[in-house]
Amino acid sequence: MREATLSIIKDLKQNRFLMIKHLRGINKGFVNFPGGKRENQDIDLEACVKRETMEETGLTIFDPKFAGYMEFPGMDIKVYVYISTKFEGSITPKKDEVEVFWQDANRIPYDQMRTADADFLPLVLEGKTLKKRYFYANDGSLTKIEQIVD
Repeated sequence: MREATLSIIKDLKQNRFLMIKHLRGINKGFVNFPGGKRENQDIDLEACVKRETMEETGLTIFDPKFAGYMEFPGMDIKVYVYISTKFEGSITPKKDEVEVFWQDANRIPYDQMRTADADFLPLVLEGKTLKKRYFYANDGSLTKIEQIVD
């Protein structure tokens, strides 16, 4: 199973999250968080989440905290989710790939997110550990959600 990371960045002072809107690929038009596939040069998942955040947003994150993972068997991918509250830099989006914006924490656009993202986010924001499996049909609709029990 391929591995990827997802980076949830919260600005505690202004009570907002850094979000992205995808401009291409499988998630085109959907809103979620920076992230991407683990590359060979990434020694560990923390290095991956830091690199992907920098590439997509221009921000450097510090001390990302593991929040859990989700699996997408039909896409053969496992995504590790991290939350960061310490960051620096200026937003410089990866042109032609994503739009990057700050979103008020009380106005998260769940209606613009994929079903899995809208499902897992409240759990993670409550401080619970994410361990879920999402099954999508070929048409992009979510068909099943399973809680993973270790």
